[in-house]
Amino acid sequence: GEIRCLLKDTFSISQDADFIVHQPADCEDVYSYKYEDGPGPNTQNLAFDLKHGSNTPWNAKILDILLEELKKRTIEEEWPFWRLDGYYKVILEDCYKRLWIVWRAAQPKVTAKGSLETAAEVEERLIAKRDENLKSVCQTTRRRNVCPQHDLKALQVLMHL
Repeated sequence: GEIRCLLKDTFSISQDADFIVHQPADCEDVYSYKYEDGPGPNTQNLAFDLKHGSNTPWNAKILDILLEELKKRTIEEEWPFWRLDGYYKVILEDCYKRLWIVWRAAQPKVTAKGSLETAAEVEERLIAKRDENLKSVCQTTRRRNVCPQHDLKALQVLMHL
């Protein structure tokens, strides 16, 4: 929960879907940081390099900044326990990957006619995907709720064997 709060405060998002409006880091800034002596990410306005993975120098630096902020919060809020940096680093990398997937899905795709989707078409596609996912979750939940008696009978048969 604390990592979610950190991401919420840093990127002004309350849920993953809000990340679709995230403005990625400027390509020139990322390039100059990687190959030259660029200043790196702005700590007051963090922006991921969403064109690449979490292991790029730019994104690794952002993850390090987030980890340091998390450490600072543990001291300020006097958390009763603290885990190793590696543990939190893995969670932060997983969060980046999840946010990247959300952001990537919201980017305009090339249509059958060879042009980019309009904002309305992107929104329509995202809503259709969300509805499909919700329907799948509903069906899965129904199967679990309807079948417990069947599972109990199967278990009883196995116990008699």
